[in-house]
Amino acid sequence: VPAASRLSGPRVAMGRRVLDLEHFGLIDPDGTEERLTASEFELLRLFAENPNRPLNREWLLEATSHREAEAFDRAIDLRITRLRRKIETDPAHPDAIRTVRGVGYVFVPPVG
Repeated sequence: VPAASRLSGPRVAMGRRVLDLEHFGLIDPDGTEERLTASEFELLRLFAENPNRPLNREWLLEATSHREAEAFDRAIDLRITRLRRKIETDPAHPDAIRTVRGVGYVFVPPVG
C-alpha cells in the first residue's frame, strides 16, 4: 500500500495548522494558507506518513536532501526549528514535532 494512501485524506492536522498535501501549504484555522519550501513540505509529509514513529535525524536529512548527507549535520535541526515556528502553538515547548533524544524526531498528531 503506498504511504500516501494511508493518510486520512489530502490534509493532516499538525499542531495549530493543517498540512495540505495537494497544495503544498499550511492552512491556519482562519483559512489563510502559507506556502512551504520543497524541503519543508517533504519533511512534514514524511512526518504525516509516520505518525508516532521516531524518525532518525540522518534518515530525515537524506530523505529530504536529494543529495549526499550534508557535512553540517545540524541542518535537519534547523529545518525542524523553522517548521516548529510555523505549526506549534508554543515552538519552545513543541507538542506536534517532538525531539527523541539520541534518535531524532517524532510527529505526534493532535488528539481529537
